[in-house]
Amino acid sequence: MNRSQLVFYLMGKKYGFDLAKMLDFVNQNQYWREEQIYDYQLTELKKIVKHAYDNVPFYRKTMQAMGMEPEDFKSLSDIKHFPVISKKEIMADSDSFLAKDFSCYHPMERSTGGTTGVPFKYYTDTKSWGLYWATKIMSFSWGGYRFGADKIAVLKGGSMLRKGNFSSKTRFWKYLLNYYTIPIMNMTSESTEYYFDQIVKRKIRFIRGFPSALFTFAKHLDNEGIRYDMKGIFTSAEMLYDHQRQLIKRVFGRSIIDVYGCGDGKAGAYQCELHQGYHVNIETSYMEILGPSGEETRPGEEGEIVVTSLHDYAMPLIRYAPGDRAIKGKTKCECGRTRPILDKIIGRTADLFELPNGRTLNGLSIPIEDWIEKVEKFQLIHELPDLLRLIIIPKPSYSKKDEKAIMDLLRYNAGEGIDICIDIVDEIEQTSAGKFRYVISKVRH
Repeated sequence: MNRSQLVFYLMGKKYGFDLAKMLDFVNQNQYWREEQIYDYQLTELKKIVKHAYDNVPFYRKTMQAMGMEPEDFKSLSDIKHFPVISKKEIMADSDSFLAKDFSCYHPMERSTGGTTGVPFKYYTDTKSWGLYWATKIMSFSWGGYRFGADKIAVLKGGSMLRKGNFSSKTRFWKYLLNYYTIPIMNMTSESTEYYFDQIVKRKIRFIRGFPSALFTFAKHLDNEGIRYDMKGIFTSAEMLYDHQRQLIKRVFGRSIIDVYGCGDGKAGAYQCELHQGYHVNIETSYMEILGPSGEETRPGEEGEIVVTSLHDYAMPLIRYAPGDRAIKGKTKCECGRTRPILDKIIGRTADLFELPNGRTLNGLSIPIEDWIEKVEKFQLIHELPDLLRLIIIPKPSYSKKDEKAIMDLLRYNAGEGIDICIDIVDEIEQTSAGKFRYVISKVRH
């Protein structure tokens, strides 16, 4: 039994599922025909809808109000009859989303901070969690990484990194998974040098983390003229900018495999080795990309991600909007995989600024990164309905001329009646999870 097989076996023994079989299943599905994907998702949706009607108060009440019974659900398009739900609605009455036979599915309590920093608690079935992990392991393999077998450096933030000493059980799993953890909450030149030395000493050739953390890590090495060839690089959880991608590739000699994941909806979309889009995970969730009026977007159009978990019976989430946005793909990937494609992950719905002059501004779409030679880091905040604040950490070459150009850009995009201020600072805080939020809206709508 090799190291990967041992990891799969022990995880199965610990959580009660066969991870190796799940991994075989998701690997076979990479090349399913469109009708096979449709039939599989329809079958699983019918099961979850019937279960929700029979056992979950919120959905029984919702379906009765619609005059709908489980037998009326006959095609994937019937999902549109269900309302789209958000974290706020679930948190207002979370017990009504729990199944009567909740404990039968050995649920695992999980939480996510979301866009507001307020923890959102949810439950996931153990087997659903295992299948979700199998899809992630599959995506790692597209970047050449063999789960458990290969050493990997993992840049972790506050929500992922336990304070104080690790328990003996945690140390065992870190050893078993071949993880080397790099804390990212306070990255300095000294700490970056230390952790890079450890990567070299341990002969680690794979690395993953938040884009902002990997960019900071790579930027320090770049300033020192250091190059280090990785075999695989993985990013997730934040918007990945082109300038970040280019610098990280320059330092580590490898293109990034970027990943979108939504544990609370069991949704995922992963880049493959060709980087021609994001392959949507079809085994654990059904994903829709919806326009402003709730209609399904066309290829090439931006919309809100709405997902339905296919295997979470303890706490079913049907048409759940986690607050993320994406562009639906126009073409299939040349790799031959047949999964639906997203062209781009845009950001979160909280990145949208609804201005009193009638404009809706996507803060992440403003090309501030065009000034990357002048600006070290930036953060755009919607402070008041008619006030935008741009915080900048400038580089030595930053000038008043650059500031005027950035101000003109913001004024052009924001339109009439919107005040704009620029603050020059030495430091911008990260979230408690170690993520960096480029865009923040403090305005409620």
